[in-house]
Amino acid sequence: MKHLLNFKNTEKQELEKLIDTTLKIETNNSEKINSYALMKFDEGSTRTRLSFSLAAKKLGIEIVEITDLISAKSKGEDLQHEIETYKALGIEILVIRTKENNFQDYENINDLSVISAGFGNSSHPTQAIIDVATLEKFKKFNRDIPVTYVGDLKHSRVFASGRELLGKLGFKVGVYASDELLPDDLSNLQIYNSWEEVVSETGAVELLRVQKERIEDIQEFNFEQYIKQFQISKQILDNSPDDLIVLHPMPINIGIEISEEASLHNKFKYQEQLRLGIASRIASYKFALELI
Repeated sequence: MKHLLNFKNTEKQELEKLIDTTLKIETNNSEKINSYALMKFDEGSTRTRLSFSLAAKKLGIEIVEITDLISAKSKGEDLQHEIETYKALGIEILVIRTKENNFQDYENINDLSVISAGFGNSSHPTQAIIDVATLEKFKKFNRDIPVTYVGDLKHSRVFASGRELLGKLGFKVGVYASDELLPDDLSNLQIYNSWEEVVSETGAVELLRVQKERIEDIQEFNFEQYIKQFQISKQILDNSPDDLIVLHPMPINIGIEISEEASLHNKFKYQEQLRLGIASRIASYKFALELI
């Protein structure tokens, strides 16, 4: 069994197989698997939760759901005993989503696969797989042309995992954000200072929402200035190269990172990402059980 918490210890060949499997599953039924998975979501979620549930159903995996509110953790139980309980009851896969950044606590667990459905601002590998598979679908892989993330990079687990995955696959990553929303680690990033630079040098853009729930002193955040400088508009898209595509992991905040008109533009491909959601999670389950 394998964990899918990040891409640190995953070989490039395995990553390419995950993406290829995701794209193949999109158009083909998958074989049935006899297994049990526990979904532990301690944060609100729509797409990730539904797609993991539907992916399990398509595979024949039985799903049980739990949260910290109804687990023995609320009574002081530690992680070791929590995991021992799951394994003793026949759980083979733990899918976890949490506001914490403690995915390292799960890395050395044996005889139980752990899949990150989102840890704090540090890990969301299955969304990164969706995004890269979408780029592959639109043939947006050119090692000389960056994939550029625009928005709240500092607090985004989508950016953290996407940057890691693209880097391991040998692709450049660009960023465009205000100083307060740039990541602490700027190594190996192409930093842009305007939309003009972004659209002239980038083949694909991934928009990220401002994560109000993770920003300290959000009342002090200047949304008016942010919108003026970083919102993508219909005019920007109309004046961009014909083959530019724009992605978004959702939820979308219309009127902040993207205008309403731009959200209806044919270059905005978030629906293609949505269509790969179940396939990505099927591939992740199979990866965890060492079936790919």
